[in-house]
Amino acid sequence: MRMIQQAMLGFGFSILFASAANAWGPEGHAIIADIAQTHLTSAASAGVSKLLALEGHSRLDDVSSWADDWRANGHPETGPWHFVDIPLTSSAYSEGRDCHYDQDDNTVAELTCIVAKLPAYEAILADDSKTDAERLEALKFVVHFVGDVHQPLHAENSNDRGGNEIHVMYYNKKTNLHAVWDGGVIEHQYGWTLGRDFSFDHAAVGAKAAEIDGLISKSNRSSWAPSGLTSDFGSTVTAWANESHGYASAAYDNLPDIQSGDWDTYQAYAWPVIEGRLEHAGARLAEVLNEALK
Repeated sequence: MRMIQQAMLGFGFSILFASAANAWGPEGHAIIADIAQTHLTSAASAGVSKLLALEGHSRLDDVSSWADDWRANGHPETGPWHFVDIPLTSSAYSEGRDCHYDQDDNTVAELTCIVAKLPAYEAILADDSKTDAERLEALKFVVHFVGDVHQPLHAENSNDRGGNEIHVMYYNKKTNLHAVWDGGVIEHQYGWTLGRDFSFDHAAVGAKAAEIDGLISKSNRSSWAPSGLTSDFGSTVTAWANESHGYASAAYDNLPDIQSGDWDTYQAYAWPVIEGRLEHAGARLAEVLNEALK
């Protein structure tokens, strides 16, 4: 694996787009938001609608990638909030080791990773004493971060910025391993192409979200997102991060040889994993919002 990684690093490909700017890509985040919106309680649905209306929105998928835009447009300090760098060779998250880095990878005293930031924003969203503007911002972060923490390469690091520095030619496109997982696999699966400024066909994405949602059994939904999961949300998010981390090694181990480039085999492996991650995230986001806005 180390030899493959070094070969890719030396291959000299430019990055097609910075995957750090769009974890899961807009389509992936929208799928998660659409699945969640279908399962909101009446109280949560009313609360979401009230907050979204402040900015003229009506659906969660309208704001599901807001946190990426916010980071890219003058708020780079929020970058570390989107992931947690659990070393690829480590078995689980360690707060002292993994959650104290700024956007330049300098060690800082404060907690900066998604394991800390997601519960913090859920608490603001659930707090009736906060202003509607504060709760709307929290809603947008929660919707996005629940998605991010379910992306396996947002819960690992192999001294390559979560796969951003593993340059590959994915189906004849110059990109990187992280970007393949953020959006490449999803877009290839459905034949989607992002439009200008990361725009996408909301109707098409919503239709696929409904299909994926239909794959989630009632028993799985209850198992993945049990009632009361926000009562100790820090522990819950830690468990989600560790769960995602458990899928990360295979993303590296299954990479095709750079010479043969058998991406069909890789796609066949990666898509079921990613589909499952989207299912878990959508079911769990619904429960988080139902509990925060009850």
